[in-house]
Amino acid sequence: MTAKELFAYAVEQATAVMVQVEDGQLKLPTPDTEWDVRTLMNHMVYELAWVADIVAGKTIAEVGTAYDGDLLGDDAVESWRRYLERAREAVADCDENSKAHLSYGDTSVADYLLEAGNDQLIHAWDLGQAIGVSVVFDEAVARQLYDIAAAQSDLTAGGMYAPAVSVPESANIQTKLLAMLGRSEDWAEHR
Repeated sequence: MTAKELFAYAVEQATAVMVQVEDGQLKLPTPDTEWDVRTLMNHMVYELAWVADIVAGKTIAEVGTAYDGDLLGDDAVESWRRYLERAREAVADCDENSKAHLSYGDTSVADYLLEAGNDQLIHAWDLGQAIGVSVVFDEAVARQLYDIAAAQSDLTAGGMYAPAVSVPESANIQTKLLAMLGRSEDWAEHR
């Protein structure tokens, strides 16, 4: 699957969960231990908001604080849809081989889209866990993201992910991917 296709799949999955969040669920805990549902949703919109600028070649300094603060407003789903449309248009028109200027250095737009897609997909699962919605990844997507993550040296550096969770070798690829990124499939049962 190309980076553009994986990103599109990930935001579709995120949208499917985002639209199911009810107002009474905004303060529920999430697998992201410091975030409740509303904070997680704002993070997802924040990450999505950057996509159009990053694939267009803008630097972090050029974008600055444009997306700081509360991006959800009174209608989180409408905010999500607005940034989603902007991101989809930018991704459709972008060159995957061009440079993406990220906080940790330059990479290809393709690598950035894989990273952004991974972030949205994993957070879609987090959000689903918090509100009681099952999120099942396409097996080929989970395998692709697992292989990318497995090739990285230290996923917990910088606090981006919690330490890996132990799972049996016989676990499915989604469970292995989530475990590698510090998530337990049975999180909702133990919260």
